[in-house]
Amino acid sequence: MRRLILAVALVPVAAVGLAQPPAPVVPAAGTAPARQAADVPLAGFDPLAAFPPPTQAAVRSLLLGSDWLARTNQANGRFQFGYNAALRQPLDGDDDALQAAAALALARTARFTGDERPAVVAGQAILALLSTARPPRTPPAEFAATLALAIYELPRADEKLVAEAERLCHFLRPGANTQQGWPPEQAGVVLQALAACNRVKPEAWKAEALAKGLEAARGTFKSAPDPRLAASLVPAAAEIALQTRSAEAAAATFELTDWLLTLQYTATDPKFPLRAGGFKGFADGKPVDTPPTAADTGLYLQAIGTAYQLNRQTSDLGRATRYRQAAHDAAQYLTTLQYAEGNTRHFENGFRANVLIGGFYLSPADGNLRLDAAAGAVSGLTRFLTSGAER
Repeated sequence: MRRLILAVALVPVAAVGLAQPPAPVVPAAGTAPARQAADVPLAGFDPLAAFPPPTQAAVRSLLLGSDWLARTNQANGRFQFGYNAALRQPLDGDDDALQAAAALALARTARFTGDERPAVVAGQAILALLSTARPPRTPPAEFAATLALAIYELPRADEKLVAEAERLCHFLRPGANTQQGWPPEQAGVVLQALAACNRVKPEAWKAEALAKGLEAARGTFKSAPDPRLAASLVPAAAEIALQTRSAEAAAATFELTDWLLTLQYTATDPKFPLRAGGFKGFADGKPVDTPPTAADTGLYLQAIGTAYQLNRQTSDLGRATRYRQAAHDAAQYLTTLQYAEGNTRHFENGFRANVLIGGFYLSPADGNLRLDAAAGAVSGLTRFLTSGAER
């Protein structure tokens, strides 16, 4: 196993109940990454103590969270859906799109760390999920798109896997399946998959689908604003802008991100100071003061990090300052929703080590562990740490 690690405090995470792999190496505060392959992003965080505190916490949280995800992967290749921390029981439920999101998060982690372990686990999960996404089955658009993204993010994916991603994207081609278009709330992830597909193998139909799809989704958002739609559209719009130099796609990226930032709790909010960095809920066309969740905060952090990176090409200093602060605040809030050494000492040692440590709980009001919380948080932190906003 090859891993870039931050040195070191060992946390004895044996695999009982949830999984099998060996214990993770968890970075101690202020320590630095081992010097290894310079092309691995994690190597750039040496010395870690030179970075802002939210960035230091994000690196440690990402390593713990990705290790938790890997531990929840089962013998059948699928991830444990969740765990009721209070009752110490697995949560019922499962969802193919969430399974694919977990594989995608680990694939991104593997690229960031250079570690083979998350890459292997992500590959096993992808192979298991592909068996449910082949004809005569008709996979939902969100599942097919997320699974394709996981393949494109997987380091050293072989030709057969890339061909499977291309097949999934052909299924997402407008008019290519029996679904009447994409569900509006899934347009963002579908466009992300098609943009990744077009980057790997450019074709005219993909470019046309991206242009028309973004225009339609932007119209949907304007008529019925929704933060999850906005956040999922931002990475797609930014990728389209990079591929095509489209001013419209760049404008959509910033327009959607600016709107998202209006929902962020600030440190100066006298009513909810502990929610600073998280995002308000949204219902009936208006913000709602609800506890920010790990899944949503991770999704929004991905959007902000992507927009910050695109903005670096425009030199808009005002946006750069706002996006960087928003990303730092969101990352810092996310790290408070993770079970770690300090907040699990009241649990029995075996349970805390095997089940809790590294997992993200749903929200300050819900301590249950669930796949969407971990996958969203890990993907969000990875995007933050590779955006440039982490500095």
